Amino acid sequence: MKKLVTAAVLLGLSATGFAGEGEVTDRSGAYGTIGWYNLDLDVSRSTNETQDGGIGFGWLFNKNWAIEGTYNYFNDVPVSVGGITVATPDLATYSLDVLYNDTSWLGNSTTYPFLKVGYGQHDDKYGYWHPDIEDEFYKVGIGIQHFATDHYFMRAGYDFLDNGARGDDKIWYVAFGYFFGSTHHGASAAPVAPTQEAKDSDGDGVLDADDRCPGTPAGAAVDAYGCPLDSDGDGVADYMDACPGTPAGVQVDEKGCEVKVAENVVVDMRLNFDTNKYAIKPEMVSEIAKVAEFLRQYPNVNAQIQGHTDSVGSNSYNQGLSERRANSVKNYLVENFGIDASRLSAVGYGEERPIADNSTDEGRALNRRAEAHAETK
Repeated sequence: MKKLVTAAVLLGLSATGFAGEGEVTDRSGAYGTIGWYNLDLDVSRSTNETQDGGIGFGWLFNKNWAIEGTYNYFNDVPVSVGGITVATPDLATYSLDVLYNDTSWLGNSTTYPFLKVGYGQHDDKYGYWHPDIEDEFYKVGIGIQHFATDHYFMRAGYDFLDNGARGDDKIWYVAFGYFFGSTHHGASAAPVAPTQEAKDSDGDGVLDADDRCPGTPAGAAVDAYGCPLDSDGDGVADYMDACPGTPAGVQVDEKGCEVKVAENVVVDMRLNFDTNKYAIKPEMVSEIAKVAEFLRQYPNVNAQIQGHTDSVGSNSYNQGLSERRANSVKNYLVENFGIDASRLSAVGYGEERPIADNSTDEGRALNRRAEAHAETK
């Protein structure tokens, strides 16, 4: 029965885990134990099994090797003759042991089996068993040990004591201990996410995890991010582009083809000059930029810059002033926006084409203008 209890303790210890701060990589330092011991002396001594307490003190050099001293005092050991107890001597047992903890066998450093070898002695307090001979023994033991925390541990084991001519003794025991030394932990293992099969849902050769343009049509050429290629940079993907190779900046339709303009289109440019002036004012620059952008988008279009005046002054003077205004805008487009001069022409119409009433200040201000007329080549 006692052996079954001990075996149950061993099984319980081996099944108990310790959730620490990561795997224990090493231990070193002193420890102490206190426990319950069952002594079974050799049959030649004519005794029954007896139980009592014991203590131990040891030193762990590392997580595998330790040295330990134990002391047990068995009070009133029953000595029987013919089934009758004839004496109850006290027996002190002490030994010095070397332990090897096999932390690799169960794969962790909190619950593991151990082996021990040692040398010790029984001390018969009453000299009952051959008092002229010291009862020395050699010890071999096995057991299992479990650290419940970094400091508290428990163990169970079996020791075989070889007394030479005096026979062989056995000790079963369960002990609890406290470790005073240092426990070293490795880093806790990060949880491993379940492996998922890599997918390429749209079949463009770029995995979904990296695909910035999911749902690309089958067969469309894509870049490293899974987005359709646009080789001519016109904003229309190659697989939809009916006119590949469109020049940069050209206005295109939804098929990637250049948009054609009507034969004559007036570009909205609101330029109003001061009286008798043709210089470009700062507030006019943004209006002239509209013409430049239009011409960049439509490289097959030329522009005629037309100058106008109000009715103040002679016709001949106003004609020359309107021409100077037209040339001023043309030159600004060439010099400041890089428009090819061959695509521009300048014409003055004097006061012939008013768009407002020249009898009012407001009307004359509107007539002092320049316009851009786009023409296809």
